[in-house]
Amino acid sequence: MRDLFEGLQTTTARGGAAERAAIEFLRQRGMRPVATNHRNPRGEIDLVALDGDTLCFVEIKARSRVEYGGGVAAVDARKRRRLCRAAEVYLIQYPHAGPCRFDVVSLDREGEEWRVTHYPDAFETS
Repeated sequence: MRDLFEGLQTTTARGGAAERAAIEFLRQRGMRPVATNHRNPRGEIDLVALDGDTLCFVEIKARSRVEYGGGVAAVDARKRRRLCRAAEVYLIQYPHAGPCRFDVVSLDREGEEWRVTHYPDAFETS
């Protein structure tokens, strides 16, 4: 994958590029985006997508340095709690009868290339 952030100056622009790359990655694997950057009073969900009949709440993280575990390590307990709370509100607003899960997509730079890794069912609610 080419340099995701080439020519992008702001954190917002780099985040948007990472999210577009992750969404395209998941689309190529059969997932269907339902909502992006969904905000509600309890938080933000980067991506809501369907994987078959499973509704997936996806956190997308990009890291140009992997010394601290890469993108997936950035989804700490606090971030997981926020995502769960935002998902609860989303499901009140948009009920879903099927199963749900929480995924993480990590975009990590390895030398000159970017590696995209999808972690389906990355964590459970407590």
